[in-house]
Formats: sequence, C-alpha cells, structure tokens
Amino acid sequence: MFCTTDDNTPVEDTNADSGDVDTSLPCSFTLDTVQAGDTVIIDCIMDLGGQTINLPANVTLVYEGGDIVNGTLNFSDNSIISGELLNSSLTLGGSTPQMKDTVFQFDPQRWGIIEGIVSDDVANTNRFILKSLLNDIKKFGVNTFKIDNIDAYFKVDEPSGNPTPTQFAITIPSDFNLIMTQNTHLRIQPNAYKQPTLLSILDVSNVTIDGGVLHGDRDEHDYSDGGTHEWETLISIKAGINITVKNVTMMDATGDGIGVSNLNHAYEASYKPSVNVNISNNIFLRNRRNQLSIVDGREVIVENNQFIDASIHTDKSLGTAPGFAIDVEAVRGSNPAGPQQIAQDIIIRNNTEIGSRGGGFTVHTGDRVTFEGNNMDNGISYSTATEIIIRNNNFNALNEQAQNYGTAIVAGRFDLYERNFGSRVYGNFINGYSKGITISNTELEVYDNDINECKTGLSIESITNSKVFNNKIYSRKNDSDGILNSGQSDYFDGLLIEKNTIDVIRTPFLIVGINKDVGEENYNYTINDNTIINEGATFSDTHGFTFSNNKINNGGMRIVNAVNGNILGNTIVTTNRNGIRIDEGCKDVNILANDIDVSDNFSCIKLNSNDGVNIVINNTNCH
Repeated sequence: MFCTTDDNTPVEDTNADSGDVDTSLPCSFTLDTVQAGDTVIIDCIMDLGGQTINLPANVTLVYEGGDIVNGTLNFSDNSIISGELLNSSLTLGGSTPQMKDTVFQFDPQRWGIIEGIVSDDVANTNRFILKSLLNDIKKFGVNTFKIDNIDAYFKVDEPSGNPTPTQFAITIPSDFNLIMTQNTHLRIQPNAYKQPTLLSILDVSNVTIDGGVLHGDRDEHDYSDGGTHEWETLISIKAGINITVKNVTMMDATGDGIGVSNLNHAYEASYKPSVNVNISNNIFLRNRRNQLSIVDGREVIVENNQFIDASIHTDKSLGTAPGFAIDVEAVRGSNPAGPQQIAQDIIIRNNTEIGSRGGGFTVHTGDRVTFEGNNMDNGISYSTATEIIIRNNNFNALNEQAQNYGTAIVAGRFDLYERNFGSRVYGNFINGYSKGITISNTELEVYDNDINECKTGLSIESITNSKVFNNKIYSRKNDSDGILNSGQSDYFDGLLIEKNTIDVIRTPFLIVGINKDVGEENYNYTINDNTIINEGATFSDTHGFTFSNNKINNGGMRIVNAVNGNILGNTIVTTNRNGIRIDEGCKDVNILANDIDVSDNFSCIKLNSNDGVNIVINNTNCH
C-alpha cells in the first residue's frame, strides 16, 4: 500500500524496492488505520471477510490492479473511489462517494452476469443486475457506462404485478451515456409476452446509446396465445428529450427496432412528447414489424442508417404489418380537444433501405417530414400529411415486387384530400419500378425528377392547384406510358403539367375519364410546353383541358368524348398516323394555331365523326 496524507506526505510504502507489483497477492495492510484525507492505492487483493469498514472523510481509494471484495465500506463525506474497484461482493454505504472517473467500465463477470443460454430465472437476474447498476452508478457521479465483451440474455417480459413494459425493461437514466461495442450482445430472453422492451429511455433527457448489438427473440418467441405479438421493441424512446442512438445493430425483434413515442395524450396537460431525437449510423435487420416507428416526436433526425429486410418472413416466423423500414404514424383520434399524438419536424436523410416486405419509408400520419438523399429499394410514401418534402433520393427497384407492382413515390391519398397539402417532390432519381410517382390532393409540386424504365412514369389521382414540371420520363419497357390518370372518376382542377420531357414506348399522355362528374363542370387543367419524343397524347371522356405549345416529335393526338378543350400552338410531326384525330362525342373544342407535319396519305386533322358540336379548327399550318 502507498498512502499519503492530505499534504501529500508519504506515510508508508511497503513495495518501494520490490519492482513490479503482483496485484494478485493479498494485501499486507488493512483499511482500519486510514486517516481523514488519505489516498490509498489498491494494488493487491483485499478480502474484507464480510466485515464493515467505516472510513473517515476525504478518503480516496485508487485502483492500480488490485481489488476489494466480500464486505462493506461505509464512506464519510467527500470521499472518492475508483470505479474499477466496484463489484457485486462489495457494498458501499454511508455517504455516497464520487467515482474517480466519470466513465465506468462494466465487467459482466465482476457483477455476476451469466452469459450464454440460461434459464428464465438467471435471465431475470441478469436484467436486475444490469438495470440496477446502470441507475445506481449515476449516484456516484458517473455519466458514461461502457460495456465491451458480453453475450447475455435478459428477461424483460411481463412479471407479476403487470408493470408497463418500458418500466420493466433495462432503463437508462437522464444525463447518461451507454457506450457499447460490436462485442456487446444484449438479447431478449425468449418469451410469450406481447410487448417486451429491451432498453428503455422513459421520461428522461440527455441520453446517448452508442454501439452494441441488440437481439430480439422473433424466431424463438412463443406466439401460441394468438394475436400479432407485434409490440416488442429493442429500444423504446418514450417522452425522451435530447436523445441520441448511434452505431447500434438492432435485429430480430418480434416488433420494432426502435419506437419513438410519448406519455399521455397530446390534448392533455400532462402530455410529454419526445423531442430532439437523433438516430444515426445504425443497422436495422429483420425486425418483424417495422424497423423504426415514430408515433410521437418533434425535431427527430434519422440519418446514415441501414434498414435491411424489414418484416421479411423467416423459416420460423412471419413478418407482420405494417412491414416498413420507417413508419411515421401518429394516432390522430377523434377527440375535439385535439390529436392523441403528434409527429412533426422530422428529417430522414442519407439512409439505405433494402428488402423491406411492406414498403420503404412512409408517413401515414405526420407533418413537416423531409426525406432527402436516401438510397431506396422500396418506395417513399405519405397518406395523411402536410408539408412533406421528398427530394434528391435514389430509387432502384432491385426486387420483382417493386419492378412489377411497386411505386417509387406515393405523394398523398385521394380519399384523404383535405388532410394532404403543401408538399414537394423534386430532384429524385427513379429506375425500374412499375410506377415512378403517384400524386394526388392539393398544393403539390413535382419537379426535376428523373424517371427511368418504369411501366408508368407519373400517375395522377384527383388533384387541385398543383404543378408537375421539368421532369424527365424515359422507358424502353413494352407498353410503357408517360403521364396518365389512375382511374375513371378522377378530377383535375388548377393542375399545370409543364416543360416535361417524355420518351416512352406506348403513350406519353393518356388522360381518361377526367372532370365528368356533377360539380366538376368548371374544373380545368393545362398541359403546356412539354416535349414528347415518341408517340403522342390521348384524351378520352375528358372535360376542361388545354393542350398547348407542346412538341410531339414522332406521333399524334387523339380526342374522343372530349368536352370544353383547347388544343393550341402545338408542333406535331408524325410519319405513321394523323396529326390530330377527332372521334365521336367531342364538344366545344378549339383547335387553333398548331403546326402539323404528316407523311403519305395521313391528315393533319382527321374528323372521324359527324356528331362533334362546336369544333373550331383554325390557323393550323399543315405540311
């Protein structure tokens, strides 16, 4: 032992001439003679033999390779102890000492953690040990808890007394950092409970979880009592403030990798949201429901993560709905006092998504969500949302589902018209999907997107006061279309489609059954200044359109049952059909100032029906 007084005067040094110290030997001294203000270096094994040692004030116990075991130390005020000396057989009493270092390195063997496959009782003890130490160590001034090598199971499913899952989990205190490595494996003990949680950030602030591998029990879970068992969560952030989760691998939960949520309803005075949450550089793998669910959160950033195989079926367990990599889904409810949950001001950027069973990223209900710079295998969508931005993402259809049935971007839902407005979709690169982009609702702008090798470039549902411009659509797929409407009862009002370039195999513009219902008589839309490389445009059973100043390089136009339309100032070049073909049922159509070049015996304007009413054809240059 080397002991000094408070003025640093040496009082004993029994190893001064001994060279290297063998820290496995028993100590040749005791703590009974320690005086106030002493610093005691522990470089040997001190077995207290079950005794309680009362220490004076201002004592510092310093670790130098030794240990203190099997007893109790009662500290007085202003004492310090090295964290390396703490273990499961040493009890600290009296005044709470401070750790010499604010960083604590957890050694599972020193605390009685039993690794590997264990019984439920042992897994429950593992949970109790780790949870208790995480929360107790903070009392000693520790703010960083490090774990390296461990591979252990923790029983976190429902005990008797039925506490909430997040309380029974391994909970992380406020103002705390849990630092792990890729050698750190924390596993949920297989169970039959519907909603266990492994790590819980519950009504606390300023927490970081960094590193580690977290394992759910999806393939060992007992689903036999029925139900979906979809609510297991590896990390629950509930009413967390200033939370960071980074460099963590989360895999094989029966539910979600991470859930971000709230306490109490948003319309209640006791409501507590999660605010300022950063989820970055993590790997989400095969979680059975969603990889990440945000049901209540503000100022959430999700960036540089890998989302792999969300909700896929395995040999032992089927994925369950919704099945997305990211699902933003606040419960709105019907209470007149307001929504139950709020999800808003969320940034999702520079992530990679591949292999999701249900879909890529979605905002089911949320506001002011930005998707930017993500690399997607499956789509990005929103359905009940305002002020959504989807920009500069890369979409590459790598699976047959996406290639044959998938849509890269779904912007809105026509049946939720009044709850979707003010969004923008721009700068995205899309390749190989069945549909590139589907749009609907109101006050939407879609521009500067590059859509390639899709069966349909852009599909439009019912929409008002919106713009589609400066997009490029190219496809060599058989029967590929450029821009069309999705159904026979859609309406367009105040829609401008302008300055797009379209090169597809079948029909660049195919508009059928628009604005024909009662109340839509005055609806109108404009297709202006677009460049069509091949084929042309068809308007059928359609009211209130203007097709103006467009360039058709190798194709023509056909209109049938078209009412209240204008075809103005277009340049049409065709070698294998009529320039403009007018079939039955057209009424109140103006065809003015077009420049048309045809070959052989084709006509610049071909009127195939005599029932047209008020068809005005004037000032057309026919070559």
